[in-house]
Amino acid sequence: MSDIIKTQRSLATKAEHNPLHQFDHLYRLICREDWIRTALKSVLANKGAKTPGIDGVTKKELASNTAKDEFVSKLQAELRSKQFKPKPVRRIYIPKANGKRRPLGIATLKDRVVQMLLKMALEPIWESDFLNCSNGFRPKRRTQDCIALLDSYINKRSKYFWVVEGDIKGAFDNIHHDILLKLVAKRVADKRLLKLIGCFLKAGMMQGSLFHRTENGTPQGAICSPLLANIYLHQLDMFWWNKYGSLDRKQKEKRRTQRLGNCALIRYADDWLLLTNGGKEEAFRLREEFQTFLKEELKLELNVEKTRVTHVNNGFNFLGFHVRRYVSAHDKPKVLVTPTQGAKKRLKAKVKEMTKRKRFKDSPLLKFNALNAVLRGWIGYYCHSNAKKTAKDLD
Repeated sequence: MSDIIKTQRSLATKAEHNPLHQFDHLYRLICREDWIRTALKSVLANKGAKTPGIDGVTKKELASNTAKDEFVSKLQAELRSKQFKPKPVRRIYIPKANGKRRPLGIATLKDRVVQMLLKMALEPIWESDFLNCSNGFRPKRRTQDCIALLDSYINKRSKYFWVVEGDIKGAFDNIHHDILLKLVAKRVADKRLLKLIGCFLKAGMMQGSLFHRTENGTPQGAICSPLLANIYLHQLDMFWWNKYGSLDRKQKEKRRTQRLGNCALIRYADDWLLLTNGGKEEAFRLREEFQTFLKEELKLELNVEKTRVTHVNNGFNFLGFHVRRYVSAHDKPKVLVTPTQGAKKRLKAKVKEMTKRKRFKDSPLLKFNALNAVLRGWIGYYCHSNAKKTAKDLD
């Protein structure tokens, strides 16, 4: 076992056994040569290493061992002398499924390595704090874990039949820096590390030749952004846990007899669901309650039009899956999880684009391999759902 893993496990153990402990001396960890080398290796292994930041440096410039040694030595010296300053990210836009464009911030390779170092130091601590209702951008967790949780709620015994489909307006772009840093400071006493995180948040962005300040938000695409967003939205999890999630069986039964209903939360980054076994009015009340919390405590705004209240018999979409409970007079009620209509349309559009006549100048073998990779990836994502009929129709 490497020294890095031992250190990370030690941080996780300390965090788990003492929820109030504040960690100091984390900054010296990210100055260690073995940590920097590991972070660099991880960054270069990512496909994004071929995409340059504003300095134009890519993976190609660090191909030789000599170049890597020089990079590590310089970065270590900058961190130790506190001379390191993150550069603005390069803003680009990528298309979203709904036709709009998602903004991405492309950091320099050096900044990405430091962000990876921050993640390596902070993730073991916060993983000990995060709740099981949170599954987005966490080690050994995936979207299917969220879907699997639904099975324990939408059934004859639990009766969580009303769903609030949470939608936060620009969650990543509207994270309040001061609130985020105060939340990180609850666990981190090392002021040097807190200052470094603050520098990344305020680094700004370059759009073409224009510089823009970043007063709010964490850049989407940055290595440590998902972790910071989870730290921020962990407060939403804790609000739910303290009020509803931590109730014992007798307390839940009491709420049921009072016709209040109980509440379950499932969150994947900024996508989340509230399920209740109360009535429709209880679902609307929960939506208002969580909307107020987000606005007052986290300065985030709920998109009320998109935050729909739905009965499971009518079905709802979550993370590319359509979930619906079917009630038949001749059979037991059953919940089916299938690919969404949007997911099927996007796959068809992708295949249509890849098989255009003008594109057949490419080698047929390369074309078949590319198509197979897309199809395998798509059905691999949905293979644990009720996708048999969908797959047959698509074939």
